[in-house]
Amino acid sequence: MRNMIEPLQAWWTSISQREQRLVIGCSILLVVGVVYWGLIQPLSQRAELAQSRIQSEKQLLAWVTNKANEVVELRGSGGISASQPLNQSVPASMRRFNIELIRVQPRGEMLQVWVKPVPFNKFVDWLTYLKEKQGVEVEFMDIDRSDNSGVIDVNRLQFKRG
Repeated sequence: MRNMIEPLQAWWTSISQREQRLVIGCSILLVVGVVYWGLIQPLSQRAELAQSRIQSEKQLLAWVTNKANEVVELRGSGGISASQPLNQSVPASMRRFNIELIRVQPRGEMLQVWVKPVPFNKFVDWLTYLKEKQGVEVEFMDIDRSDNSGVIDVNRLQFKRG
């Protein structure tokens, strides 16, 4: 180690005082540059990146919280207005879809209905309407294929409030 320092000391004493100040100034600038571009700037970039990630995560959290509140609200309200009792909303919807009723029988909170043979597509549209607009779900269904193409025999259909 001493072998390296002695030539440096000899060189230092051989240069003028003005050159010594210039070397000291350049050395200080070099150290400051290394500290800034080697430590401070990378840390600053990482901090900015972390801040932007935090901001995007906060936005995502706010969006998820908002959507979760909407889901809870829709689940709580059912998303459906069920102003009519089950024994009124089902027959009223049957008239709307021109489905002929044979028999209606209340079963506690449920309602059993029997209908005349009906086209399958009309039957599916009717059940979709009951579920989406009236909040009525099918609890039990007994259907058979009819002799006519595209028509089904509904032996028994049991509804409940969704």
